[in-house]
Amino acid sequence: MKTVLFSLIAATSLLSTAPQNPAKPDASSAPRETVVVKAANVKWVDHPSVSGAKMAVQSGDPAKGPAVVLMKFPKGMTVPAHWHTSGETVTVVSGTALFGTSETVDAAKGTELGAGSYITVPGNNPHWAIAKEEFVISVAMEKAADFHLCGEKNEKQ
Repeated sequence: MKTVLFSLIAATSLLSTAPQNPAKPDASSAPRETVVVKAANVKWVDHPSVSGAKMAVQSGDPAKGPAVVLMKFPKGMTVPAHWHTSGETVTVVSGTALFGTSETVDAAKGTELGAGSYITVPGNNPHWAIAKEEFVISVAMEKAADFHLCGEKNEKQ
């Protein structure tokens, strides 16, 4: 009986030291349901800034904040030299392309990248690509997306 009484007293004292109002988890970091999409079911839409290219949002909302999108470019397409205020990490999912980091496209200065390769592009840094074959990339953006052609009158922020 003394053991039971001691156990109850010990448990009560431990409970009284526990926080009474634990912090609520941040809703933005709360787990969401798992999404599984087979390649055949990816919903490709026209890229809003690069005619002939396609894109599919994987997560987030590129118009509002951080996001991850797939982009697909046909063989022979040149993605013009451009920049974004957001930094991005680009991973080549399939295909091969030349990537460059200058304000003008120059295939002789590009680096050929294939599936599994990646680049990180800080915000406000110009870059471009030439599709040697159809290629797909995954782009993780740090903040809302914007697209500025090099030479536009908009100044880099």
